[in-house]
Amino acid sequence: MRMVVFVVAVLAVAWPASAQTDDFMKECMVTASEKMCSCMSARIPAEQRANAIEGLRKSNASVSVSGNLLDPNTLNQNQMQGLNAVVAAQAYCM
Repeated sequence: MRMVVFVVAVLAVAWPASAQTDDFMKECMVTASEKMCSCMSARIPAEQRANAIEGLRKSNASVSVSGNLLDPNTLNQNQMQGLNAVVAAQAYCM
């Protein structure tokens, strides 16, 4: 019984992180390879992962709608911090 409770507790903690990893990979692979996105995903700090995902979503949406790069003035502070983490990770992985 203790083992079942432990496994459930571990899964409950791990689930949000794995969902965020999947979301990051989905958004990242719109413009980059799986290899590059895997490297970048490993470099995004946990506390910036949600912000990075939201920033990538906004960037991808901007390019798909207008064909233009994202205007940084349309980002809130969290989205900007997230995209900064993505850019730093991308530079490391190149």
